[in-house]
Amino acid sequence: MSLEATHPHHVREQDQPEAALQPLGDIGSLALFGLPAAILFAAFYAFRPWLESLGYDSLTSYLASLCVPLALLFSAALIAYHKVEGRSLTWQSFSERMRLPHLRWRDVLWGLVIFLMGGIGIGLLSGLIRVLIQNDWMPLPGNLPGIVDPRAALTLDTLAQTAGGVIRGRWDIAVLFLVTFFFNIAGEELWWRGYILPRQELAFGRKTWLIHGFLWAGFHVFKWWDILALLPICLLTAYCAQRTRSNWGPLIGHALTNGFGMIVVLLIIAG
Repeated sequence: MSLEATHPHHVREQDQPEAALQPLGDIGSLALFGLPAAILFAAFYAFRPWLESLGYDSLTSYLASLCVPLALLFSAALIAYHKVEGRSLTWQSFSERMRLPHLRWRDVLWGLVIFLMGGIGIGLLSGLIRVLIQNDWMPLPGNLPGIVDPRAALTLDTLAQTAGGVIRGRWDIAVLFLVTFFFNIAGEELWWRGYILPRQELAFGRKTWLIHGFLWAGFHVFKWWDILALLPICLLTAYCAQRTRSNWGPLIGHALTNGFGMIVVLLIIAG
């Protein structure tokens, strides 16, 4: 007779039935998108200037103001998965819940489509945003780092200025860029498309991608001048996640979109 048969109360964690997903409706969606948005907003407009007041350059301060909230988002996704939903710490359980099945070629193609089409949308709508800014129809906050200021061209001089005068050889910034990039992609994809979207589908059905996409665009309210340009890629990413029921495509598209600029900066630092 086996030990498990003799003592039925000794059940391994992976044998426990996992909790069914709970629908996430209007109020819950606003809360789970709104709170991270508020934290990121506070980090950008309070934590970042505080770091600058301590003597850190504006690029380091900007990256740190992004990294901390995104690291919290990554942690929240893991805590919600394991502690709130009580799911086991196995890759099979995690990949099923977060919709990360075996990677397929169509996921890679979806990622490329998100990257290319989203980039086109950003390029086209950025021109409209510049017109709105030039005509004072879209106010901007003061003391913006050059790397996020839509009025500033992203040149070597701009990067050097935001880095305190010198950008080449700043490996501390390179490391911070890489850490921020990791939490940016892993944190957002696990939280938005992994934890939240499947629950929203139970409440909103086929229109989930539309609601999810608008809410994700709104998460970027700390840079409100970019929301319009980000809306197409936010909607396309959400549509891909819901249609394919796989988050590899959104993750790849997100990583390519945000990683392109980072690679340029890293090459400049290494140069």
